[in-house]
Amino acid sequence: MKVFASVILIIGAGFFLGLQAQNVASDSLYNQAHDLYREAKYEQAAEMFKEASEYYLSVGDSVDWVRSILRQGDALLNHGEVRRGEELFIFVYEHQPKNAGAILKAEIQKNLGRVYRELEQYEKSIRFYEKGLELAAVEGASAFMAQLNNNISYPYLYSGDYERAFSHQKKAKEIYESIGENYRLSFVLNGMFITLRNLGLHKQANKYIRQSMRLREETGNPDLMDIAYHNMAVSFNDMGQTDSAIIYYGKSLELSRMLENPYDITQTLINIGQLYKRSGDYENALAYFNEALETNYQTERPVSIANNLKELAEVAVLNNDLNNAESFYREALNWIKKADSPQELAGLYLKIAELKLRQDEFDEAKEYVTKAKSISSENFASQLSQAHMVLGEIYEAEGEFRKSVGQYRSAYAMFANQSISSQIEPTIELAGAYSKMESDSAFIFADEAFSLIDSVRTNVAGLTFRSGFFRDYAGFYNEVASWYIIQKNDPEKAFDLVEAAKARVLMDELAEARKKVYETLDEATLIKKQQKAKQIDRLYTQLEQADSKEGAAAIREELKDLEFEYQSFLNELHSNSRELKNFDYPEPVTLSKVQELLNEETAVVEYAFTHTGMIRLVVQHDDISASYRDSVSSTDARSFFTENVRSFRQSITESEEKSTIYEQGANLYNYLIPAFEEVEGPKKANLVIIPDGPLSFLPFEALSRDTRFLIQDFQVKYLPSASIYSFIQPPHRETEYDLLALAGSGFESEENAAYPARSQASFASLPSTLLEVDSISVNFSKVKILKNDDVTEATLKSHNLGNYRILHFATHANVDENNPFRSGLILSKKTEVESLFGEDGHLNSREISSLKLNADLVTLSACNTGMGKLVTGEGLLGLQRSFLSAGASSVMASLWSVFDRSTSVFMSNFYSSMLAHQQKDYGMWNQTLDWFGMYEHPMIDYKTKAIRDAKLAMIDHPYYNHPVYWAPFILIGK
Repeated sequence: MKVFASVILIIGAGFFLGLQAQNVASDSLYNQAHDLYREAKYEQAAEMFKEASEYYLSVGDSVDWVRSILRQGDALLNHGEVRRGEELFIFVYEHQPKNAGAILKAEIQKNLGRVYRELEQYEKSIRFYEKGLELAAVEGASAFMAQLNNNISYPYLYSGDYERAFSHQKKAKEIYESIGENYRLSFVLNGMFITLRNLGLHKQANKYIRQSMRLREETGNPDLMDIAYHNMAVSFNDMGQTDSAIIYYGKSLELSRMLENPYDITQTLINIGQLYKRSGDYENALAYFNEALETNYQTERPVSIANNLKELAEVAVLNNDLNNAESFYREALNWIKKADSPQELAGLYLKIAELKLRQDEFDEAKEYVTKAKSISSENFASQLSQAHMVLGEIYEAEGEFRKSVGQYRSAYAMFANQSISSQIEPTIELAGAYSKMESDSAFIFADEAFSLIDSVRTNVAGLTFRSGFFRDYAGFYNEVASWYIIQKNDPEKAFDLVEAAKARVLMDELAEARKKVYETLDEATLIKKQQKAKQIDRLYTQLEQADSKEGAAAIREELKDLEFEYQSFLNELHSNSRELKNFDYPEPVTLSKVQELLNEETAVVEYAFTHTGMIRLVVQHDDISASYRDSVSSTDARSFFTENVRSFRQSITESEEKSTIYEQGANLYNYLIPAFEEVEGPKKANLVIIPDGPLSFLPFEALSRDTRFLIQDFQVKYLPSASIYSFIQPPHRETEYDLLALAGSGFESEENAAYPARSQASFASLPSTLLEVDSISVNFSKVKILKNDDVTEATLKSHNLGNYRILHFATHANVDENNPFRSGLILSKKTEVESLFGEDGHLNSREISSLKLNADLVTLSACNTGMGKLVTGEGLLGLQRSFLSAGASSVMASLWSVFDRSTSVFMSNFYSSMLAHQQKDYGMWNQTLDWFGMYEHPMIDYKTKAIRDAKLAMIDHPYYNHPVYWAPFILIGK
């Protein structure tokens, strides 16, 4: 402020009145600063505008001195230094030169209006803008009036007065179009997009943001392009085109990071966090929301901070942390009340109402809905429709189903003309409300919801987001399936719906692999894809070896952006590839097709969970039956099976007495396994299990009846869904070698690792794996064995893995349930050697999926290889699905940590039996038929028979007869 004080003395002496000459040096500085400003180099521009103002001051040019100060403040605002800009503008406002004309005074008003708009003080902002318009009108400066009309539209827009906002925007648009001022026109088009979007007119809005983006790309200004890309992402997200939204969020984030403007980057961070939240990845969602909040606190913007806190509260609710959620909402409420933003306040009241509903505080929930409705004008369509939704939920919880239907119908009607993605939830809720009344309207609206879901289901690439976005909808398919069982006794329709919800992303991936669509991409694109994945892998390795918490935190921040950048790249690749963009994704299998695959001795038993209950479908070659169980022993079915499966697994893994295991196994058997002995016709000898939810972790073979394990009466195999069966690669493909067996026998410690649980130090030595691979190899003629120092990721990848009919991995596995892509096989103890070849010794899930295999069987003779992240609808995201995606016909995996000595015995029995069954089942005649394409691979093949033989041999073993030794191994695939 000392600089300002000296200036005041000069102004007071009337110094400016006698000086009019322009100084060449100051003009040059001003023009250079203007160029830097247009290039979004705001920090440098602000410094140069400051120098120019000092030159103008030295020659007594008061008007250009003021203009330079205003441009300096404008550059500071764009750089995120709003308070410094405010300080400059207030100073100029209070000490305007006496010779300042109306336009210069209007400029001062305009800049103050912008400051208070940035600070979300909208009434104050409007007052300054209106004064600026009055002054500009006196001079008839049309271009400047257009700029002010556009500027004043924003505080009207953000305070919910859309009619005035759009009126001002139209005036600005007409002027700029008439004078051909495209740079400024891009600002107006951006504002018109926001106005129409907030009114729910998404298709109309998209037209304006597309025009704005095109004009801004022509300028090359990264700041303007950042905003355009961000809003394009928002627009695509509104219309359910998530793949395009991810691409543009990625572009926006890259520019935001470069520009370092906290005012711009926070909303991009929040929107990316919302993508992760919707996909069920709450860890990454929180990382983005927390980074945004840290930055938002610096900006002192009450609305932005409140919205940020609201997102954190929603994640807390999803994690069932209701106390923390309430704290976030309370803080958000304190912030939002500092601003004039009734629309945002109404939205916050509705979120608090939803929280109160979860806490069974119905009266308080209604009070908050009433508050929201009282401040919502007709323009607040989103808030009003959401109010109807929340009231519908409250009435439903209170058992007032007719009132509930009325509210949902109102919400449904209000969303009818909005984007497809926004129509899905009200349609689902309306269908659910009708089902409570046992009305056939439930089925009509359910079908409408399914059509909406299917229209957006594949609009995103990459497992992370596609499986996550479908997660909530998958549960709805199962709910409707239960209605068809209970109300219409229609098991065939129930089967169609359950299959429509199950493992759809895996089926899509297998279909893409069959058509070899990724092989059509050019080498440069494939290399770029691989390079990005490698970069992520390297950072994870650094994270595991980090020697301090601070270092680990820094790596996590870098990883967060790289992971999103990779997802954005996948979606851009998907969008730009004609083969991928136009790919005809398969439909779920029909019941008749499944029945054609079954003989009289084979049945498919498929399970699916609703929110509280369990569906069981039993498919035979000429029949289907269905049952729905909502509760067991006064406990909802999902909770019952979750707890009982956990308890059963624990009893086995802790080697409890067989009597205990028989008792627990019999209890589960009675609820899960059909009474086939009561069914007329041939005796069932084969079961194909399609698990769901908590049953994904259950070793069905260890269930028992009359002290006989299920495996003693049935041959058992597993599938993620019936629909994917035809997309799994067939066995008996031509290969050069029979077997590649790998034995990981020892691991070194890493004493300084910050996260030893994820380092190789946490994995014990496996001496019996050497014996295991040796005993297996004697059964084959063309064999390759990797042992000891030969076991590295680099060595494994140096082999053409497509040349092996069987791949056997006897090594440790690492299952990461939070980040499935980090699950994988731990191959190497020599990280320094691996790094020479660009590897890390960890063959992760993403790398596995990109392999090209022709294997009949991949055996994962390691701990927990059958485990993974459980995603509703998609099932387990584990290593087995990665190997199936890579081309394996079947995968043998384990459901818990195995003993290497007993596993060696089990595997020896399995392979010798497998070869015997193969010779019998796939003899010369069947091989000839297969060569001519006339052979149908049986659902229960030689591998299924062999795994049963191996388990029966273990049951009869003097030492290894306990289920802990044989029950973890399951066979998945064809």
